[in-house]
Amino acid sequence: MDQSVFPPGNRGENGRGGSGIPADDWAPLLARTLAHLAAQLTMTQIRLRALATELSARSVVDADAVRERAHAIAAAETGAYLRENLGDALVDLIDVEVLEAEIIAFFAE
Repeated sequence: MDQSVFPPGNRGENGRGGSGIPADDWAPLLARTLAHLAAQLTMTQIRLRALATELSARSVVDADAVRERAHAIAAAETGAYLRENLGDALVDLIDVEVLEAEIIAFFAE
């Protein structure tokens, strides 16, 4: 991921974006948040893989149409999904707009 996603700059007195979260609380908060997101992502990947495997085995979907739909959804909804999934604590630390653009570009390929 591009380092510009985590831009330097005004981070407040504790270097954490001025969120008011004590510095000692950041590591556990970040670990819990990342573990939660990783679990959600893993479960979603398993479900989608099972669904795609079944649909493909039955010749139910057009792969090109799926790619086009994924790009359209990414373009319309990535920002909202990122903000929801990152949560308030991490949204202040990450350049969400840059990350959103990278995800949309990924689906455009």
